[in-house]
Amino acid sequence: MGRPPTPVGAYGVITTLKLPPTKSGRPRYQARTYFRAGDGSRRLVRRVAATKTQAINRLKEALIQLSDEATGDDIGKETRLDVVADLYLEELELEAELGNLAPGTVNLYRRVLKNWVRPALGRLQCHEVRVSRCDRVVKNARVKRSYDTAKLVKAALAGVCDYAVRHGAMDVNPVRSLRRLSRGGKKEILALTTSQRIDLLAKLRAYGPTRQADSRGRSLGRRGRIWLDLPDIMEAMLSTGVRIGELLAMFGSDVDVDASTVAIGHHVVRVTGAGLRREPLRKGGVDGLLLIVPEWSMAMWERRREAAGDGPLFASFAGGLLDPSNVINRIEEAMKAIGYGWVTSHVFRKTVGLVLDEADRPSTAIADQLGNTVAVVERHYRKPRASNQANVAALEGMLDPSGL
Repeated sequence: MGRPPTPVGAYGVITTLKLPPTKSGRPRYQARTYFRAGDGSRRLVRRVAATKTQAINRLKEALIQLSDEATGDDIGKETRLDVVADLYLEELELEAELGNLAPGTVNLYRRVLKNWVRPALGRLQCHEVRVSRCDRVVKNARVKRSYDTAKLVKAALAGVCDYAVRHGAMDVNPVRSLRRLSRGGKKEILALTTSQRIDLLAKLRAYGPTRQADSRGRSLGRRGRIWLDLPDIMEAMLSTGVRIGELLAMFGSDVDVDASTVAIGHHVVRVTGAGLRREPLRKGGVDGLLLIVPEWSMAMWERRREAAGDGPLFASFAGGLLDPSNVINRIEEAMKAIGYGWVTSHVFRKTVGLVLDEADRPSTAIADQLGNTVAVVERHYRKPRASNQANVAALEGMLDPSGL
């Protein structure tokens, strides 16, 4: 069996040769080796210098450049996972540019890789990324954060390893051998009661004016607007059940005061290098909703529409789109300050689902309101209920002697 060929982009043994001196008498040394080019051919590469060491160093510098040219974006089993992750994200960004993937998904995977995968596995070479190491990363996310976070970590890591398999850096994807994640027991549905909703809204309205100056007492001007907008944001979410990114994408033209309807057809995402963008459709590329809103919210909707004109209903101090992440942070800060630290923007959405559930609305109607599937509504928005309400009347007479 013959000796295997040198891999593309690699070189053989470096040899040196003492050459005749220059006319001025300076010594010369040549370092040389054979290099396997990108087309598979074998080339002799040589470099000359005044000393043997300098000649070898010059040759190695040239070989590094030749190797980069020969392999291009090629990766191998010795490539570090950090490099593969960068290439995978570039692939996702291209898919987003082509419209095949939501920009928010790319940002989400980038954060997950940065926070969970890179610190644990980034410096490992591809052949060192084993099932047990991937398992520890996913379990760490499950223990320290949540099932949903662990699921995201697993999906992002699986995507990176799939890229490595497709480009020959891994033989198999180690994430595919991990056990299926278990959500565990159903979590309690956190929602606001009627008295809490009334109390919270009143406290938010009183809190906003207290945040119109900085720590030195200087007026924030337009920068303090967000604190005054929080009560309206709460009303808007309670009257519709929409997500915060969908609410912040609404423009004045999305409100029809005469029909008491609002159109939910966009969502706001932050795209790396491009800033905030108003993307068509709702989160996940789902079709828009046209919702009739309750009468108690119409004064707010009409006021916001008149102020917005053709711009966002909830605008930044500069008149542009608000960043959903920043608004979520402001809501969290305000809630802690007024004694509702457990409330997040998503609790408003949960509250809408629970109110409809308590009104005995079917899961299909709740799903229509929230823009979710029935399965998601059953899992996240409905409390457990008896499944035999229609049968219990018949069962009551099973041991009734009057029926003899």
